[in-house]
Amino acid sequence: MAARSRGLNYYTIRWICALPMELAAAQEMLDEEHQSLPQNAADSNVYVLGRLGGHNVVIACLPVGQMGTNAAASVAAQMQLTFNSVRLGLMVGIGGGVPSTADVRLGDVVVSQPFKDHGGVVQYDFGKTTSDKFERTGSLNSPPQVFLKAMASLKANNLRERVGFLHSLLKLAQYPRFARDKAGPDDLYHDTYNHEGGPDDCQKCRKEYVVRRQPRGEDVVVHYGTIASGNQVMRDATIRDKLSTELGGVLCFEMEAAGLMNSFPCLVVRGICDYLDSHKSKSWQPYAAGTAAAYAKELVLLVPPAKVETPEDPPAPAMLLNLPRAADTPSKPHERKKAPCLIGTRVELLREIYAWAYGENSPNIFWLSGLAGTGKSTVAQTVAAECFQKGRLGASFFFSRSGADVRHAGKFVTSIAAQLADNVPGAKRSLYEALKERDTITEEPIRSQWHHLILGPMSKLEGDTSAPYILVIDALDECEGEDDIWEILDLFRWLKKTRLRLFLTSRPEVPIRSPLSGMPTSEHLDFLLHSIEKSTVDNDIRFFLRHEFEGLARGRSFGKDWPGEQVIDSLVRNASGLFIWAETACRFVRQGKAFAPEKLSLILDRSHSTVKAPEKHLDEIYATVLRQSFTDYEDDDAEKLRSTLKELLGSIVILFDPLSIRSLSKLLGQNMGRALDDLHAILDIPKESGDALRLHHPSFRDFLLNPGRSGKTGIWVDEEEAHRALATKCILVMSDFLTQDMLGIGRPGVLKTEVDSHEVEGSLHPEKQYACLYWIQHLHKSGSQLNDDGKVHQFLKKHLLHWLGALGWMQKVSEGFHAIVSLESMISAQRCPRLSGFVHDMKRFVLYNRSAIELAPLQTYCSALVFSPAASLVKRQFQSQKHLWMPRLPQVRDNWDALLDTLEGHSDSVRAVAFSPDGKQLVSASDDGTVRLWDAGSGKALQTQAVARVKVAKDYKWEWYGFEIKHSISRW
Repeated sequence: MAARSRGLNYYTIRWICALPMELAAAQEMLDEEHQSLPQNAADSNVYVLGRLGGHNVVIACLPVGQMGTNAAASVAAQMQLTFNSVRLGLMVGIGGGVPSTADVRLGDVVVSQPFKDHGGVVQYDFGKTTSDKFERTGSLNSPPQVFLKAMASLKANNLRERVGFLHSLLKLAQYPRFARDKAGPDDLYHDTYNHEGGPDDCQKCRKEYVVRRQPRGEDVVVHYGTIASGNQVMRDATIRDKLSTELGGVLCFEMEAAGLMNSFPCLVVRGICDYLDSHKSKSWQPYAAGTAAAYAKELVLLVPPAKVETPEDPPAPAMLLNLPRAADTPSKPHERKKAPCLIGTRVELLREIYAWAYGENSPNIFWLSGLAGTGKSTVAQTVAAECFQKGRLGASFFFSRSGADVRHAGKFVTSIAAQLADNVPGAKRSLYEALKERDTITEEPIRSQWHHLILGPMSKLEGDTSAPYILVIDALDECEGEDDIWEILDLFRWLKKTRLRLFLTSRPEVPIRSPLSGMPTSEHLDFLLHSIEKSTVDNDIRFFLRHEFEGLARGRSFGKDWPGEQVIDSLVRNASGLFIWAETACRFVRQGKAFAPEKLSLILDRSHSTVKAPEKHLDEIYATVLRQSFTDYEDDDAEKLRSTLKELLGSIVILFDPLSIRSLSKLLGQNMGRALDDLHAILDIPKESGDALRLHHPSFRDFLLNPGRSGKTGIWVDEEEAHRALATKCILVMSDFLTQDMLGIGRPGVLKTEVDSHEVEGSLHPEKQYACLYWIQHLHKSGSQLNDDGKVHQFLKKHLLHWLGALGWMQKVSEGFHAIVSLESMISAQRCPRLSGFVHDMKRFVLYNRSAIELAPLQTYCSALVFSPAASLVKRQFQSQKHLWMPRLPQVRDNWDALLDTLEGHSDSVRAVAFSPDGKQLVSASDDGTVRLWDAGSGKALQTQAVARVKVAKDYKWEWYGFEIKHSISRW
């Protein structure tokens, strides 16, 4: 009789199997079997509950006939709905061995362990196909740290890798099917020899092709390393060995683990049942399932039952408020400066979108694609506002290359999470629990963030599970980097496991179209904006134009019939289906005020030609606005204004972060207010001089940077030349204000924390901060060739320390270090050896002194110079700038040594160090009771977490650098 179960929250380890025989082996490992418990209504799994040592374990098996990563991910996700206290996971069962990598025999056990570039499991069939090859993309997380520690103990206990779980195997052997002697011979055939005869045995296969191996008896050996996971059965020894070589040496292939590794901490254990060749049979499967289950039990028994706990939980509101959030991502859509569709337009389209959003059996994704200017963002804003009004908006995110935070994916997931906490009942508590469990999650890769901050909390919501919440993601094509776009689209595949649906807009470009087309058609609904009946779009544009001109006519007393239906019809034809054309035309006409009719005539005169592509009409309206801005000037003055506009507009469209008119004027060294007076039709010019200047629509940037589109206006902007000019302006601005003590502090020991932020901002105005942060980025984008003693070299020889000091006051020294790395990549050591040597020395100087400069910026001229090597080029260059209060200088080494940096902060022995999968971050665990997260490039401390016991998040692959390094971490 089964023992009485404890509550759902007492089960902390999950054990997933793929086959019934694996489930049977797992059940036999239990010390005690428990009665079943009530499940979440959305959870269709069947569970076996029980106890292993001091752990309560929940076991589930994949549905009969279903295999692969998706089936495993589905079982795990549903399990999480019911057993949300589960902290550790095991995937236990059979797999195929790779004898060319190690002496793997049938019945042996393979365990996933970080090795080389992989965290223990690699999905070998996931990636993208290019014109000439298949590129694997993405990465999978490492096993939980607590399992890796238990594995270390198990290795020590099992001398020479002989297993110590014979009693568990003997328990299984009482069932004849699981006995070793029922498995048959362990024959490995040459990889080029194919199977002969029937499918069940190798009786007709010729024995001369059996590989001769050293006799080993019936010992079961455990192998640790990489397991390859994919969605296809492997039965070809040649392909097996080829893939193993490509992946750096694989021990085993299987079909489920890749679906689990990034959604939950998981260790994979596989008993070897075949060699993945044409001789594959099922005779070894029961015994191999038993050896894997026996190993898994022994490992679990070594894991201490006690949980990792933090000494004190910070208040939930503070943790949620500290989530990194991109600018212009409000929880309430009406707070975003973007107008929705005019009532009476887009009626049929919006009806279809809302039917999808509120329907019971709708696909998880609605993709609205359309050409530039067809009104996608306006529709997205309308959908967000409507869903918010009905209490069904989860979150919204509008990508844009004109915003620093919304041009990339860096704050995408955390911004979504923060909005979900505000908009979805119950999400705040679930998100708080997720942050409490892993407070460094905001510094981890976005895939980990997505699973931990979005999928996890949203899967635990209670209440009406049939009512979905809508995510509105606009202009995904504006996100920088195809890899980030692919990564984000891959995240969306998991939405079906939550109550979230996605409304997505973008241009119909390949990086977005291709991944979506690869999804099952049942999971997404695609709608092409430019496929709507032309008459429907024209009627909507006509409705919009009438509304705009009626308002203008009333305000200017032009008469209620102005401008007349014939003119409206002509404008509709010229719009050619592009709402942005109609909006730009209306802004241009409205700008004329009392002379609006003349402005309207100008548009009509420029656009009376015959049928053209929509983009041509858009080019004409932009060209008309630009030409009109200097038509009232004489030739010389017009040319001067044209040159001024070219510089101004070129700068505006390439800025990495938008600036106000006031700040941009100071950066460019000219008063630009008047020059922009006639450009309200294409620029969102704020009333307050301190507010950011932005483009109305990104299509103007495309127009301005394309010589085929804007060349005839005389204002075409060469993108590289614009970056070069802006880099020069940044250098000029910095050269004017950078000094040794630019804040007038006077004392070199003053800490940054002792100086009020308003004092820093009062001295370092936005244009100065922009110049310091982005001058190297503009230089890199310009494609400029750098030279010895050129303007960059001269600037650095005079102002390097001043620049580093400014970055110190801005707390951006780490960003400066990465900029220096970028600068170094532009320099040819052969062409400009002196500049190359100086920049390389700069990099070492900053890396060595970063923490001191950020702590007390004026130490740039004190300890940073004093303690740098005697032969340092930076030290020699700025020897005269060091403070004179030290009468006797310490003796220092002559040159930089192999040690790159020492990361200081721990107060006791550092026991372990690990890199994130992308190599960009570093985590350290110390006997001082803290775990610290560092930027691996610059050495900046990102976060510190106090813990009672150390447990490192599953996303980090461990690489041991030493067992007892006192109080610090050194990097070579």
